[in-house]
Amino acid sequence: MNLSIMLLQQILVMALYILFGYLGVKFRVLRKDDSSRLASLVLFIISPALIFDAFQISFSFDKMIGFLLAVLASVLMHILFLAFTFFFGKLMPLNEIERASVIYSNCGNLLVPLIGTILGKEYVLYCCAFMSVQTVMLWTHCAYILGGKEAVNPKRIITNPNVIAMILGLIFFFSGIRLPMIPATALERTGACIAPVSMFVIGILIASSDLTEVFTRKRSWLVCFLRLIVIPILTIFMLRITGIPYLMKDGASVLYVSFLASAAPTAVNVTQLADIYGKDSTTAGAINIMSVFLCILTMPLMTAVYQRVFL
Repeated sequence: MNLSIMLLQQILVMALYILFGYLGVKFRVLRKDDSSRLASLVLFIISPALIFDAFQISFSFDKMIGFLLAVLASVLMHILFLAFTFFFGKLMPLNEIERASVIYSNCGNLLVPLIGTILGKEYVLYCCAFMSVQTVMLWTHCAYILGGKEAVNPKRIITNPNVIAMILGLIFFFSGIRLPMIPATALERTGACIAPVSMFVIGILIASSDLTEVFTRKRSWLVCFLRLIVIPILTIFMLRITGIPYLMKDGASVLYVSFLASAAPTAVNVTQLADIYGKDSTTAGAINIMSVFLCILTMPLMTAVYQRVFL
């Protein structure tokens, strides 16, 4: 089946999860403040479990090279995103929230379950490469532009449960250590909860928002266009020019995961950090919600373009 069609099907499944969260609030099964509790559940338990489980696969040289290739591509992508927002900002000024919303994508909560379903557990390993790079950037660059120098705290990177899960996962991956069946099954099934729970959070946020106000913000449309269309297209050009996908066999398939991360909606972390540092979290949330709606169309479209160029 065509990759873009498979992606569209899974995004529609995610959309139904969002609808369930939305209806949960409307029928008073869930409360509006439950979003923060569920988000914490995802951040501190479900996501680390899924990440660690992604490394519980048999080691091979090809997988190691693929992971390192994905890390290299992810670093270059973030350099590209930073350069683009800098130079575009010279033409049309972007405030801190808008810049962060263009640069950072929801590569964890949304992308990980999508990749796991479409391509299989092995490819979640490559998704972790992009996540590791973005996690460092979020708590350094993103924290800096939203909160200033005092907001940059390397300790938050080291103690981030997702980073810890990646480090432990890599140690187990390279050493060949595998967990016994019972804890391995528990981790796998916990990680499998990430799709519905993460989307419930978005559904709750949508139920708590004025959608008319969300979709009438002209600047939000611009930011979503940059995040969902311009950034992915620039990423394709960068991959094509550098030739990174051709550095290994099946490199284009491996880097499709990183590319899809570049085409994902705005990271919900931007809204969270904006709230922490007293910035306009309402605007950040509106951009996030709008980008989630629009990605139903744009991500399959960008996948079709990537397939046309590389696959």
